[in-house]
Amino acid sequence: MPIRLSRAPSVVLAALCVFWPTAATARVGADPGPIDAQVVEVVADPAITQASGLATSENGRVLYSHEDSGRSTDVFGLDAKGKAQFTVRLPAGSNQDWEDISAVRLRNGKRAIYLGDIGDALRVRQTAKKSGRRDYAVLKFDEPPANSTGQVSPAGLETYRLRYADGVPGRNAETLLVQPGTGRVFVVTKTETAQQVASLWEAPASLNPQGVNLLRKVLDVPVTRASGGDFSPTGDRVVIRNDDTAYVWWINDGDVAKSLTEKPAEVLLPQQQQGEGVTFTPDGHSLLVNSEGVGQPIWRVPLPSSVNAQTTPLPGRQSAGPAGSGQDTTLIAMAIGGAAFVLAVVLIGFHIRRRT
Repeated sequence: MPIRLSRAPSVVLAALCVFWPTAATARVGADPGPIDAQVVEVVADPAITQASGLATSENGRVLYSHEDSGRSTDVFGLDAKGKAQFTVRLPAGSNQDWEDISAVRLRNGKRAIYLGDIGDALRVRQTAKKSGRRDYAVLKFDEPPANSTGQVSPAGLETYRLRYADGVPGRNAETLLVQPGTGRVFVVTKTETAQQVASLWEAPASLNPQGVNLLRKVLDVPVTRASGGDFSPTGDRVVIRNDDTAYVWWINDGDVAKSLTEKPAEVLLPQQQQGEGVTFTPDGHSLLVNSEGVGQPIWRVPLPSSVNAQTTPLPGRQSAGPAGSGQDTTLIAMAIGGAAFVLAVVLIGFHIRRRT
C-alpha cells in the first residue's frame, strides 16, 4: 500500500511546518538551503514616507535614511525602534532628488556622510515645466556622534556639483557608491528594462566644491532597475540592489572598475513595497535593506559564504544579531530542519505501523 502524506496525522505536518525554517526567509543563490532574513526594525517616524537611501553608523546603533524627490531636506538618524534619534537639516532646496546615502571612514580618520542628489527629479521637473536635468550633486558632511539627539547642524558641509561628461540630459541614477578611505565617488545609472544597459560612472579622485565635477563612464553593469548600493565598511566588497536581488562583488586591490567586470554573487531579497536602499552591517556579514512607504520594515539579510567577510572590523548592530550570525543561523537552520525531517519520518512510520 503506498504511503500518502496527506493521510499522516496533522502533528506530522505541523512538525514540518514549525521546525523547517520557511517563514521570513530570503533564498541565496550562491549557497544551498534557506537563510533567515530578519526584520531589524520598522520605520516608525511619521516624517518618513518615501525613504530612499540607507546607511549605518560605524557602531551600528544608528541607521541613516532620507526622503527623495523634492521632499524634506532632513537626514534622519534612526534609533533601534525606527524613530528619529536626531536629524541633520541640510540647506533648503538642496533636495532636488536625493536617492542614496553612504557613511564611510576616510584616510584622515574622520567619518563622513555622502548624500547623492542624483535622481532625474522627473515629477518635480514636470510640475515646474523644466527641461531634462543636467546638473547633479553630492553633499558631504561630518558624521554626527552616535549619541546625538534632536536637530544637529551639518558640520563640515560641502556640496559638489556633478555633470555627466557626455552631456546627455535627464539621466536617472539611484545608486551612490563611496569608496572607504579614498572617498572616491561612483554613480550607477538606473535602467527600466533588460534591453537597456546600466553604467558605472566615476567622479574625479578629488572633488572640487567650486566647479563642476565630470562623471566619466567606466563600464556597463548587469543590474536592471538599480535602486541603491554601498561599499562594505572595509571596502573589500560592493553591493548594488534592485527590486528583489542584491548583486555583490569582491573588490580586488582596490580596483573597482576591474572587479566589477567579474560575475557578481546574487542574493535574493525579501519582498518589499518598493525596495530602495542597501548597506552592509558594520560587521560585514549581512546586508540591510529598506523600502519606500509608511511604516516599512528594515530587513537584515545574511550574506552567503562566497561573499561574506572573513574578519569582523567592528561589532554589529545589536538588534541585527552577533557577528558571524549569517553563517551561524544557516547551520542552525539546517540542523533544525534535519531534525524535523527525521522526526517526521519516525512519526509517519509509527502511524503506518499502527494502521497495519
